[in-house]
Amino acid sequence: MKDRDLFNAYAKEILEHELFKAGKKIFSHGSITIYDHSIAVAERAFEMAEKRHDVDKKCVVRAALLHDFFLYEWHIPGLRYVLHGWAHPAIAAKKAREIFNITNKEYSCIKTLMWPWTLFTLPRCREGWIISLADKIIALKEAALCRGKRHTLSDPKTISNGNDKEAAVVTMGL
Repeated sequence: MKDRDLFNAYAKEILEHELFKAGKKIFSHGSITIYDHSIAVAERAFEMAEKRHDVDKKCVVRAALLHDFFLYEWHIPGLRYVLHGWAHPAIAAKKAREIFNITNKEYSCIKTLMWPWTLFTLPRCREGWIISLADKIIALKEAALCRGKRHTLSDPKTISNGNDKEAAVVTMGL
């Protein structure tokens, strides 16, 4: 990454928010947390964006950090587990809009990141394509690193920072 200071300036508001930090207690791939995964995706996407002059780098960093901002334990067998791959981008985009007042472009990048898994929601801008590709690159690396390693389910009671409203959001995935 060439411009770490610029990346940090774009990421600061999100990285310092308590609900984003709650991702440290929710697992993504194996023993990798949502928090670590999201930062890795944002860094990779920013590196890709640095090579282009026609890309909104602030959008790339913010949307990549928030692409998995769904705040629920999805590994529990049942409907949420089955539908997670299709549903979580829309949930993350909605929560990101409510909490961080993201732009329409950032919203679109988050909502379309799971293409081609979500067949009809392909990215509509360069930034969306970059984030979607970065997410797949990082997820494949994490899956390879975590091969054979299992994590224990996140305890929803430990995810919030103690605020009852936030605990309800995290526990219920609202």
